[in-house]
Amino acid sequence: MALDRVDGIDRRRLLGMFAGIGAAGLTGGLSACATSTVDAPKSTVRLGLLVPATGANKAIGAELEKGFQLYLDMHGRTMSGHNIDLIVEDEGDTIQSGTAALKALQDKNVVAITGVANPDLLPSIRDAIEKSQVPMLAAHGSSADMSSAVYIWRTAFVNNEPGRAVGLYLKSRANTGKVGLIGLPDNFTKDAMSGLESEYSNVTERVWVQPTAKPEAGQFRTEVQRVLGMNPSVIFCSLPQTYLVPFLQSLRSNGGNQDVYAPGMVSENLPPDQLGAAKGLYTAMQYSSDLNNPSNRVFSAQFQTRHPNSPTAFAVAAYDAAAVLDGAIALCGNDAITALRINQEIPNVGQVVSPRGNWQFNQARSPQQKWYLRQIRPDGNIWSNVLIGDLATLG
Repeated sequence: MALDRVDGIDRRRLLGMFAGIGAAGLTGGLSACATSTVDAPKSTVRLGLLVPATGANKAIGAELEKGFQLYLDMHGRTMSGHNIDLIVEDEGDTIQSGTAALKALQDKNVVAITGVANPDLLPSIRDAIEKSQVPMLAAHGSSADMSSAVYIWRTAFVNNEPGRAVGLYLKSRANTGKVGLIGLPDNFTKDAMSGLESEYSNVTERVWVQPTAKPEAGQFRTEVQRVLGMNPSVIFCSLPQTYLVPFLQSLRSNGGNQDVYAPGMVSENLPPDQLGAAKGLYTAMQYSSDLNNPSNRVFSAQFQTRHPNSPTAFAVAAYDAAAVLDGAIALCGNDAITALRINQEIPNVGQVVSPRGNWQFNQARSPQQKWYLRQIRPDGNIWSNVLIGDLATLG
């Protein structure tokens, strides 16, 4: 459960204060298998980071890079005694640019790659990853269809899990009633809605919002009235961040006063003014920046010494990808660090001690982890995604 406000200090500031005490002594315990050393460096290991520096996913890419770089900074830019040569390539905004960036990393003989912000890119590069036999640790949501891939690991989540987590929560409540479904007709939304429907069957038909370059409240009137006409007790929406506030404004102006639930990505890393405009929204995510555990206290404190924003789930997923690679490199011992060997050792890393809470890979190479319920509401003097409690363990 979340910390309450104490003596006028908001929970994030409180966590940061706790983390500042003895932070250096805790950094070595953030991964069950990651180690640090003061010995002379061993061989250099070359890793790749595939993140967008341009386009619609630029903000997500920035968070992924922040998380991975933070792990390196906190471990002396080494992993298990090996200096790290990190090569960053711009994923761009299209399948073509992402595919080209992947090839550029593979041509530079990296032994593992982390990143991928575009949810449509991973399925398109699946075969190229499998052919190269260079492991990819995808640090953003991905389709369940990746489960048969041998060299693709997911350190974030499977796209149906936000919906599953909400569905399980609503099923646990007495007399929830009908759930209205509305969202953009993209692959992520379809997966998320399918996940909700697999756990909670009393839903309306899906109402699709048409893509638009500049979302405004008036553009959603027809879709909002259609979903309200099916008399839902609560609403589940899956929309890009730029759609969120106009959609909620349209919903309220058309008489919709239902509680609204959404995948956590829709409100992750939103600036405080936009969060305030989305007040009351409930989101399901596998991380909350105010989780009160030792790893998150250290991680949050270190993150906020470098960046003006609170850490995000995107940053944590990339941070944990680095921890997994550190653990796999440690398990290689004195043997040569190769792509094949890293891929063989990743399943042996075991439990990752993470800011999100401890997790480990399941047989489908995705995290078995807790999901959390958050709500947009004031946290001290700022609007934030405030932790409400646990939803479910999935994976």
